[in-house]
Amino acid sequence: MALCDPAQWGLAMERRGVMKGLLGGLLALLGAGRGGAKVRQAAGAAAPAVDIAALRAMVGYPVEVVDGAQALARWEALRRAGEGYPVVVGDAEALSFLAEAAGFDDREDPKAILAEAAALQWPQAIFDARRREREAFAAEYGAGEIEEDDEAIVGDWPAKVADAPELTTREDILTGKPHRQCFIVIFPAQHGWEVPAYANWGGWNENPAPALHVAALKSWHERYGAELVGMSGDVMNLRVARKPASRVEALALAREHYAYCADIVEQGMGSLAALAATYLESRWWYFWWD
Repeated sequence: MALCDPAQWGLAMERRGVMKGLLGGLLALLGAGRGGAKVRQAAGAAAPAVDIAALRAMVGYPVEVVDGAQALARWEALRRAGEGYPVVVGDAEALSFLAEAAGFDDREDPKAILAEAAALQWPQAIFDARRREREAFAAEYGAGEIEEDDEAIVGDWPAKVADAPELTTREDILTGKPHRQCFIVIFPAQHGWEVPAYANWGGWNENPAPALHVAALKSWHERYGAELVGMSGDVMNLRVARKPASRVEALALAREHYAYCADIVEQGMGSLAALAATYLESRWWYFWWD
């Protein structure tokens, strides 16, 4: 359920479509007309079909291209190297989408975003933000009170646990096959939870503001050892070191994640219980904002 003005949403989607078209055209021209650009290419990756220097300039940070099948191993190697924080973004279209999200408007100072995040109390900050958003939507469109945790949303504990997505940004969403060219952006950050500040990532439709992402990822890193591995224009993949210890804890975490990203329940698992069950089985968390 989108909680923004339909007219604004339409304009946003139209702008995104225009930008993706322009960027796609630009990338095609660059790929066809610019040879000889210095490319940071990992072993086994397909020969780049686009100008990596141009993509790097769009994002504003170092960019590496690898074969999608090797993306996680390369991410781990880059993490060990400790020269910035790597994030697996996806193919050229995903990278251009990320560049649009980070740089379409004037980029906010990362230090300001990090300072704003440090002042937030997580998870109460996201519960409060979601409540304000829903109340504003109800007031604007006469939708009435919206209950967030009724029994239909909580649901029954599933007899069979659904498979949890893992590193989705390295794969084609339609075929499930690894990208032949998968891009990794290296942000000037020490921790994954700082990345949304450097990417100026979030703040559209139900996608939380960058400071809320920073606060969320920092809290989950401290509590579960969660590390940001993949991030595109509208998706995040986290890998955790510690799972919830019980169904009660997993369900509380699912409520937190639902406030943070309603689409993983409303357009995904269908209930908090079904989502919580995956957290007891998998070390991967998946978020997607429509």
